[in-house]
Amino acid sequence: MFLDEAKINVKAGDGGGGIVTFFYLKSRSKKVPSGGSGGGGGDIIIKASRNLSTLYGFKKKIHFKAENGKSGEPNNRNGKNGEDLIIKVPTGTIIKDDKEKIIADLEDEGDEIIIATGGIGGRGNASFTSQKRMFPAFAEKGEKTQSFWINLEPRLVADVSLVGFPNSGKSTIISRISAAKPKIADYPFTTLTSNLGVVTVDDEDFVIADFPGLIKGAHKGTGLGDKFLSHITKSLVLAVNLNLEFKN
Repeated sequence: MFLDEAKINVKAGDGGGGIVTFFYLKSRSKKVPSGGSGGGGGDIIIKASRNLSTLYGFKKKIHFKAENGKSGEPNNRNGKNGEDLIIKVPTGTIIKDDKEKIIADLEDEGDEIIIATGGIGGRGNASFTSQKRMFPAFAEKGEKTQSFWINLEPRLVADVSLVGFPNSGKSTIISRISAAKPKIADYPFTTLTSNLGVVTVDDEDFVIADFPGLIKGAHKGTGLGDKFLSHITKSLVLAVNLNLEFKN
């Protein structure tokens, strides 16, 4: 299986609970409700970054949770909101739900989406004071959030994509015309992940990508399969390399 795909579990922060407290006057002849409200839970934000080129890091860490909101405090002090959690992914990443429905396409640098919204903080007893209810002795609990799974599928933003059979010279080409240093060997499927290189011609630059080899039956999962072909959909040029030999 091609490595550039990931399934992760996300959970926004729970809202903090409100509290029940009373402030007593010096004479202690009168009490005033003073319970603060809880803070909101942090959001889960997914943001595109050019500094990343693969989702390999998500193979070791798949659970992500934002910070919970803090509980309310006495003297009408509200709890602190939970910190948002920002998850960075390569530009061009497509986010899908567990039913493979596209949620977002983070095509450009800085594109982002709030994938999970933090829970609302519960109100403290001071928020329930009214003419009919002078001394409320109750408060709200913070809103709880549910975790869920999403799929991440990056589409590499390359101007030219090299596709072809294994050991047909694709990695050699990209190593000769750019500064990319892919692994090159004389056995099949040396390339397990994509390689990107920048080629300069006169005053113009373009990005070239090298992909794993395709063999008969790849659409059925033979070899490394063909799922990585989704990366080439945004390329301007497809360079098909079947069987070439290169000499030093």
